[in-house]
Amino acid sequence: MMYCIAKNKYPLKYFSCGKLISDEPFLHLRRNLDTFVLLVGSKGTLYIAQDDQPYELKPNQFMLLFPGHEHYGYRESEPGLHYYWCHFQTCHNQYKFLTEQQMNQYLHIEKNTVAESILKTYYILPQFGEILIKNRIDLIFNQLLDLSNRNYYSKAIVTNYTLSLLLMELSQNFIDTSTPKIQDISNSNYKIAEIAEWIRVNYNTDLSVKKIADKFGYNPDYLSLVFKKFTGYPLLKYLNRLKISEAKQLLLNSSANIKEIANATGFIDEKNFMKLFKKMESLTPTQYRNTFFCKHFNKK
Repeated sequence: MMYCIAKNKYPLKYFSCGKLISDEPFLHLRRNLDTFVLLVGSKGTLYIAQDDQPYELKPNQFMLLFPGHEHYGYRESEPGLHYYWCHFQTCHNQYKFLTEQQMNQYLHIEKNTVAESILKTYYILPQFGEILIKNRIDLIFNQLLDLSNRNYYSKAIVTNYTLSLLLMELSQNFIDTSTPKIQDISNSNYKIAEIAEWIRVNYNTDLSVKKIADKFGYNPDYLSLVFKKFTGYPLLKYLNRLKISEAKQLLLNSSANIKEIANATGFIDEKNFMKLFKKMESLTPTQYRNTFFCKHFNKK
């Protein structure tokens, strides 16, 4: 695994972006560019190699293609492939490539402590990685797509800073997945983590605090209190945030109507879904979709 780091004092330089949607088998072109290319998987699998190292880019994953390094599709993707792409350069084209060992040394990972200077002053981008909170990345990418197609008088500045925000999110994603954290690893925390994972898998069913508590043998009030201590949110709020987060993904990446999305995220009553969405996002589901929904069809 290779890593790229670059100073974040100045914004990145945006060139172009889009969302590839292919209804036919797709094979990526063989190229060697003078820009970075960020790829974020949305649906299906993109089979792409960089410097003859093969990768499979799937939903909730990202990949960084380096300038001056050859990349190409090594296998056809099945119809229905969706992924975001963006071409950019760093400020003054200044960056460093690090190996995994060099990256660890750069971070000074010792006794659960990380050198704060690099976390505050650098973009830190692995060549390939998993995305922790995909809806945030999707939202910023859709904003970037929207901004790139508007006639702002300061369009270059706006797109540069939006792109920089996107790369900062991915840098934070790397930090959160790679930096040791000091946590209480008591048995109760392990249990709450197990419950949280069960909720993630079953969020789209007719769940309630009582049903979850009964499932795992807890008093509902006690479970909600412990859940807040562990996650920062009472159990009901945690469940609702998860449902709305998934609903936002469907609003951005599907043509399903509001009722279908409500049902798909575990809401029996469409009106309750719309009311909760408006409360949490300050927009109705339709307003949210109209604000951020932007698809680009490409044969890239």
